[in-house]
Amino acid sequence: MKATELLKSQHKEVRTLFGKLEKLDEAEDPTTLFEELAAKLVGHDAIEREIFYPACEEALGEVDILSESLVEHGVVEFSLYQADRAIGDETFKAKCTVLQEIVEHHVEEEEKDLFPKVEAAMEASTLEELGAQLQARFEQAQEQDFRAPLRENLRRVLLGATKLDGDEADDEDTEVTTPASERKPAGRATSAKGGARATTKNSSGAGRRS
Repeated sequence: MKATELLKSQHKEVRTLFGKLEKLDEAEDPTTLFEELAAKLVGHDAIEREIFYPACEEALGEVDILSESLVEHGVVEFSLYQADRAIGDETFKAKCTVLQEIVEHHVEEEEKDLFPKVEAAMEASTLEELGAQLQARFEQAQEQDFRAPLRENLRRVLLGATKLDGDEADDEDTEVTTPASERKPAGRATSAKGGARATTKNSSGAGRRS
């Protein structure tokens, strides 16, 4: 399958999951469905950021739509993190709605603007080969919990990075941690979630909270 076709199929899967979340009764637990959605979004982010976007840049150069897509990934990840933290409280539905709106905007721009440019610039055989790489990496991403890579992506966003080329905004080590006061009670499926707080090490190695 061509890379663009694979990504479109994943976009469709995500839309379906958002639709299922919207239809849940208030008494139903959204955890399992949301975690499936989150895993797909984080895996999709991985294959685009690590493989697809670099290939696009090689074929197209640094076009505006590609730069915008990279930045939008950070916004999606932040909204996803917030929704994940909100499972079980009254803000969850609102945060999922915002997440859906951001994802839909991102998808629309990719499918209407970026993908046609990529399909015009790349040979069909190249797109097929790229699609196989994307599929393999996506399957690998689905084998792990989505929260660890999501936190790492957010750490990079806090540093101002978009590409996977070590272009952090500074040399300090910023880490997304989980304060004990914000952790979910043990025994729930959502207990692994963490609240975002930046811990920055100073020159002596001691951490300071911001």
